[in-house]
Amino acid sequence: MKGRSPTFTQVPLDIVGSTKFGRYPKISVEQTYNMIISDNFLVPYAGHVIALNISGSAQGRAIFTSVRYNHMIAVIGNTVYAISNNITSTIVGFIDTSEGDVYIDENNTNQIAICDRSDIWIYDYINNTFTKALTGGGALDFTPGYISYQDGRIVAAALNTATWRLSEVGNAKSFPNDSFHVGTFQTKPDSVVATQRVPGRGNLLYVMGETVTEIWQDTGAQLFPYQRNSSVNIDYGCLNAATIAFNDNVVVWLAANEKSGPMIAYTTGGDIQKISTDGIDFKLSQLTNPTNSYGFLFRQDGHLIYQITFPDDNLTYIYDFNTQKFFTLCDKNMDAHVAKRIAFFNDNYYFVSFTDGNIYQIGTQFTTYNGDEIPRIRVCRNIRLPDASRFSVNNLTFTIEQGTQKNEFLNESLLTESGMAILTEDGLPLLTSVNVTQETLLPLEAETGDILLTEDGEELLIGIEEEVPYAIPQTVDLSVSKNGGESFGTIWSKNLNPQGLFRNRLQYWNLGAANDFVPQFRFWGLSRFVATDGVVSIYQ
Repeated sequence: MKGRSPTFTQVPLDIVGSTKFGRYPKISVEQTYNMIISDNFLVPYAGHVIALNISGSAQGRAIFTSVRYNHMIAVIGNTVYAISNNITSTIVGFIDTSEGDVYIDENNTNQIAICDRSDIWIYDYINNTFTKALTGGGALDFTPGYISYQDGRIVAAALNTATWRLSEVGNAKSFPNDSFHVGTFQTKPDSVVATQRVPGRGNLLYVMGETVTEIWQDTGAQLFPYQRNSSVNIDYGCLNAATIAFNDNVVVWLAANEKSGPMIAYTTGGDIQKISTDGIDFKLSQLTNPTNSYGFLFRQDGHLIYQITFPDDNLTYIYDFNTQKFFTLCDKNMDAHVAKRIAFFNDNYYFVSFTDGNIYQIGTQFTTYNGDEIPRIRVCRNIRLPDASRFSVNNLTFTIEQGTQKNEFLNESLLTESGMAILTEDGLPLLTSVNVTQETLLPLEAETGDILLTEDGEELLIGIEEEVPYAIPQTVDLSVSKNGGESFGTIWSKNLNPQGLFRNRLQYWNLGAANDFVPQFRFWGLSRFVATDGVVSIYQ
C-alpha cells in the first residue's frame, strides 16, 4: 500500500520580539538580548567605545551635563572631574566617599551641587571653588539624598526623616533650618527618599517617600513657597532614588508601597502607569536586593528607552516607550550592562561605567562593546499545536540583511617567543591587526632601533604570519529546544554572505520532532544585524 505524503503547514517564526518570558519556563522562555524592535525588524541596541580613560579601577558613580558651564561633571570614586567639549578632563575637587550613588544638579548662579548621600558639595566654576554646603555657619544638620533644582533653589531629600529641604534662592551653599526652607510629608507616616521636579509641568514637584508620592506646587508663598495638592497623590513611593529618571514629560522609577512589591512605573504628571509584565513582575519579586538598583532614560534613534540594572542579581532590562516592550541587556560576558549614569553632551550620549570608572560614548554607530563582540540573542516563542500533538520540523527560514557590511578584522595580541602577551605602559595587550603565529619569528626593536634582548641575552622575538589580515565572518547560530525551553541542543552555524552578495534568506533544514519547539538564535560578529520574521514548516 502506498504511503501518504506528509502535509506541510507553515507556522509563524517570531524573530521580531521582546523579552516576554512567563512566570515559569513552561509558559514561555521568550527573550531578546541586546537588540530592540524598529519598523517590525530586530535591530541592534547601542554599542559603546571608550571616550575617556580616567580611572581603570575606581567606581563610576555619576555623570551630568551642565548647560551653563558647557561641561560634563563626572564623579569617579572620590574624585570630581570637569570634562570639556574635546572630552578632556580636569580634576575640580574631592569628596569624602568613594562608593555609592551620587546626585548632581545646578542652579543659575554658577554653582553645581553634588550630593553623595553624606554631604552636598558645591563647585563654583566661575570662582573655581569646591566647598561643602552648610546650615547656618556649620555643617549640614540633615543627611541629604536625591537633589534637584527648581525655581532658583536646590531641593534636597532629608534622608530617614519626613522632611525635605530648600537652599536659599541663588545660593546652593546654604540650607537654613527654618519654616521658610523645610517641608514635611503629610499624606502618610513616611520618610522622604527624593524630590523631583516634574518635566513639562511648570512648578510641579514630586516629593517621594518609601510608600507614597506627594505632589507639591511652588506658589511663591511668603512663609513656605510650596503648597501640597491636598486632593491628589500617588500611592506608590520609590524603592531607590537612583532609579529615578526623567526625559520629555516622563518620570520613571522603581516603585513600591506597603502593600505591594517592586514594580517599574512612570507618570507624566497625573496618574501612575505600571510598565511591568507578568514575567518581569515575577522576576522583580525574586530579586535578592532590589534596593541596590539604578536607572536612566536616553534616546536611541528616536526611541525613548529606560535602562535599569540590579547589580546584586546581575540583571539589566530596558523598556522601550515607543514599542512598549521590554528587552534584556548584558555585557560581553552575559553579566549586567556596565552603564550606571548617562549624559547628553555635544550631540552624543556618554555614560560612566560602574565596573572601571571610564567614560564611554554610546550609540548605534558602535556595533561592539569597545571592540568586543556583543552577545545578541533571540529566544523565540514556543511553537505548539492546540492539541499538544507531536510534529516534525522540515525547515525554518527568515529574512536577514546580508552582503552590506564591510569586513571586520580581529586584533590579536603581539606575543613573545614564549607565548606571553606584550603589554603597553598601561598594562594592556599590545595589538596588531595581523594573525599572530609562531610561523615566522622577527626581532622586536625598541624606539631607539636597538634589538630588545631577553634575560639570557638573546633576541626578543615576536611571531608574525606574513599574510593579509583575515576577516571575521558574521555568523548566526541556531540551537533548538524540544522540551519547551528547559534545555537546548546542538548548535547549527551559518556564516552570512560576504560584502556584495545580497541574498537575504537564511534557512535551516531537518530540525527534528517535538511537541513543544523553541528556536534560539545567536548573532555573532562585529557588524550590525537586521532581521525580520519568518516561517517554520512542520508536518505530521
